[in-house]
Amino acid sequence: MKFTVDSNVLVYAVDSQTPEKQAIARNIMRRATLLDAVLTGQALAEFLNVVRRRAPASFSTARAQAARWATIFPIAGTSWECIDRAAAMAEAHKLQLWDCVIWQAARSLQAQIFISEDLQDGFSAEGMSVLNPFKSSNAERLAALLEA
Repeated sequence: MKFTVDSNVLVYAVDSQTPEKQAIARNIMRRATLLDAVLTGQALAEFLNVVRRRAPASFSTARAQAARWATIFPIAGTSWECIDRAAAMAEAHKLQLWDCVIWQAARSLQAQIFISEDLQDGFSAEGMSVLNPFKSSNAERLAALLEA
């Protein structure tokens, strides 16, 4: 099953301040390289923005990591159509626009699972659903996704 990850998963993968979440995020990203995963340009940009704001000294390392991910995974871009669909989704579901941009971009590459802790776990729309990887109740579902 094709999936994408939110910027928070990318951030946790490099953030040693939350070792439990870092371990989960690193496992997701390591397994994703062997599975049907896509990233979005928006998620990569948000990842870089968070690192630049929280740890400016690590920004060049984060840029190198984002570049590695961009060579490994298909990257969904953000067209006007994507933004327009995201705006409609944000309005209809009372969600943050940027989350919807990632959602719509990932859907353009047929992602079915959005791995994120920011959106409501289990939320589903337009053929994709949210899986919060940091909820212990989702451990089996996450493991099954990453073993596929």
